[in-house]
Amino acid sequence: EDYNKDTTNSLYFFVVVMFAFSNQIRFNSDGHFNMPVNKRDFNKNVEKNTIQFVDELVHSYTFVNYDFRDMDLSNLTKDDMVYCDPPYLLTLATYNENGGWTEKDERDLLAILDGLNDRGVRFALSNVFESKGKSNDILKEWSKKYNIHYIDANYGNCNYQKKKKNENDTIEVLITNY
Repeated sequence: EDYNKDTTNSLYFFVVVMFAFSNQIRFNSDGHFNMPVNKRDFNKNVEKNTIQFVDELVHSYTFVNYDFRDMDLSNLTKDDMVYCDPPYLLTLATYNENGGWTEKDERDLLAILDGLNDRGVRFALSNVFESKGKSNDILKEWSKKYNIHYIDANYGNCNYQKKKKNENDTIEVLITNY
């Protein structure tokens, strides 16, 4: 409630995300943060990670909240690197269930990454080629001109609601231009 009353307070936001289920961010249709509390405590490991995160913030980072199409990327150079972890076209999660991620969004983001590549700006894109029997052919075709790194990760513990073993089969990738 405190964060929803004062969304400009970054400490409130940090606290609600830290204690939110799986550290996810979700807002309801009224724009209020509404993730349930996670089942973990603030322990030594969380404290260590928090201190390390805060120490990193002294570097020159800028956090913004824009539609990716509205971002001004014109000042980026070959010394910069852009990391993208968009909602995945093939999946639906709590953070992208309002409106979802469309093929247009996918194509627009890939075009922006092509533009960065043309300018020599490095990028990395997290995504999935296949999930639940579906294939992202747009991404597969586009990625052929870049470096594809297959991620060997098991998220079975995050998919407790899935009944069939093959429902968890996902081909997760990191696509880079460097």
